[in-house]
Amino acid sequence: MTERNTKTFIGAFVLGAIALLIALILLLGSGTLGSKNPTFVLYFKTSLKGLIQGSPVYFKGIRVGKVSSIQIQPELDSARFQTPVVIEIEKNTATLLLEGGKERDLFENTELLNKLIYRGLRGKLGITSILTGQLCVELDIMKNAVPVDIATLRPYKGSPEIPTQLSPLDAALNTLENIPIQEIIYDVMGSVKSVSTQFQKLDLAGLVDSLKLTSDIAREQIQGLSTLRDDAGKAISAYAGLAATAKKDLQFTMGHMNKALDSVETMAGDTSRAMAEARSAMAEVRQTASDAGSIFSEDSAPVLEFSQTMLSLRKAAQSLSDLATLLEIKPNSLIFGRSN
Repeated sequence: MTERNTKTFIGAFVLGAIALLIALILLLGSGTLGSKNPTFVLYFKTSLKGLIQGSPVYFKGIRVGKVSSIQIQPELDSARFQTPVVIEIEKNTATLLLEGGKERDLFENTELLNKLIYRGLRGKLGITSILTGQLCVELDIMKNAVPVDIATLRPYKGSPEIPTQLSPLDAALNTLENIPIQEIIYDVMGSVKSVSTQFQKLDLAGLVDSLKLTSDIAREQIQGLSTLRDDAGKAISAYAGLAATAKKDLQFTMGHMNKALDSVETMAGDTSRAMAEARSAMAEVRQTASDAGSIFSEDSAPVLEFSQTMLSLRKAAQSLSDLATLLEIKPNSLIFGRSN
């Protein structure tokens, strides 16, 4: 072997060793060397713009893997497209502690994975960066998860399926997509055009004059309301003074009524005493009447004397009557006597 051939052989050997070293470093860095990480598939019913191969996968906010591939599968019968997103969960990131202190990867246990799906394990899209619009995959136990039948899940190339659910952002975007924005814009433009046409038909000069007249009338009404407010204030003040006077009069009247009631009570006491004295006086009057009855009986001496006296008085009265009759007939009889 010549020296030139030897140098060529040594150079090729060195280049091959360098290539093997680089490949080994890439394999170690990618994690594909050694045991293979478990993979799962997710089917999202929304746009995957911003989700790329290598995007992070989070479980309960902790990074546990990455997106290994995004595929497109058309369904020719229904003219729809499925987009299976295959994620890779790194080993020893989510483990289950078994009896005896042994650990086992949580997502490698099919039975436990099904229980988690039954309890609400779902995948959804999240935002990694608002500026770049990069997305990620978030796994979590959702309380409002839509129930799914485990038997209906569709594995993809041996990767079990994890159900998905729309995130609030996806739901809002879907709602916006379903809004007929173009029709709304056309309706708004038609309304604006109609309003513009109506404005063109209006007599703006007359409208301005009418508005000015209305403004003047409103100003006069406001001034009238101001005057009415002042009059109302004065009336209220007068009523307040009248109420104060009435209150004083009522207090004065009540004072007099109280005094009158006191006087009535005093008079009632005096009346009671007077009634008692009147009863006593009546008793005395009855006694006096009884005594007078015994004195003025028909056969008593005073009564007889009184009868004689009354008889004499009757005769004297008769004589006076006769004299008066005579004087009426003959007025001069007192001077010349009866014969004349």
